[in-house]
Amino acid sequence: MRPHRERRNLGAAVLAGLGCGGLWMLAATTILDVARPGVMTVPLALGVGGVTGLAVAAFCWRPGTSRQIWGHVALTVGLHALALPVAAAISFGATGIWPPPDTADLGLSLDVFGVRLVGTPATVRLAVGGFVLGLLLVSIGDRALRRRGMANRMGRGAGRFFR
Repeated sequence: MRPHRERRNLGAAVLAGLGCGGLWMLAATTILDVARPGVMTVPLALGVGGVTGLAVAAFCWRPGTSRQIWGHVALTVGLHALALPVAAAISFGATGIWPPPDTADLGLSLDVFGVRLVGTPATVRLAVGGFVLGLLLVSIGDRALRRRGMANRMGRGAGRFFR
């Protein structure tokens, strides 16, 4: 059996950066456009996504086997996807806070790149989709990073104490 080669994978790092950057653009736009209408512009959203994407790509640009690299990518993107339900909950909470109650508009007119999100079923779909995608990717990443034979070693080690 050949030894595993430690290498870096640029494609995995770029994919993780693009995925997490896009997820944080959605999360930041969902929250900020409700809390402070007019603050979140396209350049600011692209800046949030770009900075997050570069940080994630730098995190995922580490040597390892192919299984380890893609496991880190799945785990990282999955944890970032789990932030979407939190962003949706914050945006729903912010609709009752901003703007002040004396105005008729309660902040239910958020448009993210042409899709109305706050106070609509689209926000609920975004939250549920982020939750399901996050759980799926975290479980795949955890499974990929878990060592093979761990259960056997744990069983043998614990067996000494319980015999």
